[in-house]
Amino acid sequence: MKGSKMDLPLEVLILFVILGVFSALSFKRKLLNFEGVLIANIVGIAIFLLAEGDLKYFFVAILFFAVAEAGTLYAANRKPRHETRTAGNILGNSGTAILALAFGFPFGFFAAFASALADTLSSEIGLLSKRKPVLITTWKKVEPGTDGGITPLGMAAALAGALVIAAVHFLFFQNWFLFIVLAVCGVFGSLADSFFGAAFERKGMLNNAEVNFLGSLGGTALAWALVWLV
Repeated sequence: MKGSKMDLPLEVLILFVILGVFSALSFKRKLLNFEGVLIANIVGIAIFLLAEGDLKYFFVAILFFAVAEAGTLYAANRKPRHETRTAGNILGNSGTAILALAFGFPFGFFAAFASALADTLSSEIGLLSKRKPVLITTWKKVEPGTDGGITPLGMAAALAGALVIAAVHFLFFQNWFLFIVLAVCGVFGSLADSFFGAAFERKGMLNNAEVNFLGSLGGTALAWALVWLV
C-alpha cells in the first residue's frame, strides 16, 4: 500500500535511517567506494520517489544488495579475493529497475532485480564450481572467471537468486503465476548477461556495468512479454 499523506513522514524517516546505516556499513567495510555510496543513496531515493513512497520497492533494492553481498562474501571466504563495488556496478544492476518504475511497469522492477540477483549469485558462487565453465556462445571449456562462462553450480545459484525476489513478490502480492514468471525471467536475465559478456565484454566492446544492465533488461523484457501475452 502506497504511503498516505499521514504516514509519509514516517516512511521518509525510515528511508533515510536505512540509507544512513547502509552507507556507513558499506563505506566502513569497503563494500562500496565513496562514489558508489553516493550513487546508491541517489538510487534508493529515486526508487522511493518513483514508487510514490511505497517502501516495498526500496526494501527489494536493499534486499538485493544484502543477498548479493552475502553471496560475494560466501564465495570470497572459500576463494579469497577483495572487490569494492563502484557506481558503475550500482547503476548496472539497478538501472533497468528504475526505468521499469519510471515507465509504469512495477512488475518489471521485480524482474530486473530478479535478473540482477540471479546473475550476481551465478557469477560469485559459480567460481566455486569444481567443473570448468563453458562459454555460453560456443559451449567450449574456458577458465573460471571468463566473461560468458557458465557452470551447473552457477545456474543453480542463479535460480536461487531469482527465487529470492520471486518469493518477496509473492509475499507482497500472493500470485503464483507471477512467482513462476519472476523465477523464469531471473534465470533468463542471468543467461542474457552471460551471452552479452561472451559476445561483447570479452572483446572489450562493453564493460561489466553495461552487460549487467543489458542482462537485467533482457529479464524485464521477457517479463513484459509474458505478462502481456497472458
